[in-house]
Amino acid sequence: MRRELAALGDTEFDLVVIGGGVGGAAIAWDAALRGLTVALIERGDFSGATSAESLKVVHGGIRYLQHLDIARIRESSRERSALLRIAPHLVHPLPFVIPAYGHGLQGTGPLAAAFAVLGALTAGRNRGITDPARRVPGARLVSRRDVLQWFPDVDSAGLTGGGVFWDGQMYNPPRLVWTFIRSAMRAGAVAANYCEATRLLRRGGRAVGVAVEDRLSGGSFEIRSRVVVNAAGPYAGPFLDGSAIGTAGPTTPFSRDMAFVIRRALVERRALALQTRYRDPDAILSRGNRHIFLVPWHGRTLIGVHSLIWREHPDDLRVTEEQIAEFLREINEAGPHLRLGRDDVALVLAGLLPIQEGELVGANVSFGKRALVVDHAMADGTKALVSAVCNRYTVARRVAERAVGLVFGKLERRAPPCRTQSTPLEGGDVPDFGRLVADVAKRGALEPEIAERLAHNHGSRFEQVLQLTERQPDLAMPIGTTGVLRAEVVHAVRHEMAQRLADVVFRRTDLGTGGDPGAAALAEAADLTARELGWDAARTSSEIEAVRARFGNAPMGLRAAQRH
Repeated sequence: MRRELAALGDTEFDLVVIGGGVGGAAIAWDAALRGLTVALIERGDFSGATSAESLKVVHGGIRYLQHLDIARIRESSRERSALLRIAPHLVHPLPFVIPAYGHGLQGTGPLAAAFAVLGALTAGRNRGITDPARRVPGARLVSRRDVLQWFPDVDSAGLTGGGVFWDGQMYNPPRLVWTFIRSAMRAGAVAANYCEATRLLRRGGRAVGVAVEDRLSGGSFEIRSRVVVNAAGPYAGPFLDGSAIGTAGPTTPFSRDMAFVIRRALVERRALALQTRYRDPDAILSRGNRHIFLVPWHGRTLIGVHSLIWREHPDDLRVTEEQIAEFLREINEAGPHLRLGRDDVALVLAGLLPIQEGELVGANVSFGKRALVVDHAMADGTKALVSAVCNRYTVARRVAERAVGLVFGKLERRAPPCRTQSTPLEGGDVPDFGRLVADVAKRGALEPEIAERLAHNHGSRFEQVLQLTERQPDLAMPIGTTGVLRAEVVHAVRHEMAQRLADVVFRRTDLGTGGDPGAAALAEAADLTARELGWDAARTSSEIEAVRARFGNAPMGLRAAQRH
């Protein structure tokens, strides 16, 4: 699958989708699956911003109990189940443990009540999930002994037990986004990364397409369409501002949410919730302040989140050393046994999410309760224009269903039923993940860990990678000690539209998932990418430096690999 820019400029599409994060990707797939002609463009790489910078969790609704938001609990449970059905290779259940203290609000009694309500509201959470390993157990209480056995260093003073609930964890969020896009393209959509929508094309008060700049070649062209869907996330408002359509665009404020990848495996097999000093201002029923979560992640640990109200342009998104130090202090205050320092931070993740309102840095942020879907014919009189800002991976599929329903209305066509809640994504026809891993290992004569990783990232389409190793046996070798096959890098360039080393390292393979894989591994990946794309030595060196800047987490280096 390559960038076919000629196809974008030569066709009038039913709709053009601006934004290749999880929201835009899901919209393109739903629309193409329902028979519409679709163009999808992304100013950087697919999943190159917020969609890659999350805590990797697919929420099932428990956090909304304290808000008494029944509709959102049910929606989250349904959408988590949909992802477990359609992408079982990329989403799996993960237990989260909440320690309980004493016998009041912090004790097991309120947890038991909450779990009973959650169980009743999410009774259908496993409907249609065939693989037992992908079914979500019911939340339950556990003993003090269990909590200390799993987390020996947790504060034991007053510990009376704990609660365990299950959410979903994404194995590799950028690959989930890419799988949505690849599925859309298989259904007929045309997609291209590094193509920026610079302004809206209008005729007689109606959106008729977008002007586009190719950020690789510097050229420009136009995409004509009957409907435009603005799914550019934090860039949705700036795009409309630049198009001067008479509205400021979506005005939802944004929070800069930050998480850390820690070099050590602080938790294994289960995530741990630790209470912070910050409250949730929207909580109606609450056991106390907001939690941070320690989540097992590829042999390391994810910790999040830290929030800050962001009032600047999304291009200026950054994380300072002061903010990193502040979050480390918060983590160590919540879990003194962790004793984390700056050297423990392998990677800083930061993205922009819509919120309701907020106060100060890191303080009591009121998170956005609903995704934003705007019909601009009603908002400002611009016909054939829809804006869709997704606030969680969990609801991206549902946001897409709503947005595509609006598109059909604007096309004055009857909308066929949405099938994305049950149609497997590319590679997602996996009735038994354990059996798939065994098949991959046998087919490629691979070590179990490498086979499992290939099964996760490629699902039932793993043979596309192994076929490269059969034609070029040297591609069967892993890159350094990463376990990533050389063939995966070549496959990313030839078949997955990777245009830069950062695309390969952060979004098509697991090379950068846990932090810097080392100079030798980066050099090897860069050499393979350079051969495929015809880079000279100077270009190869600059690509390596861009990736290393991202690993360095310098205040401006955080986004260096995404600016071109």
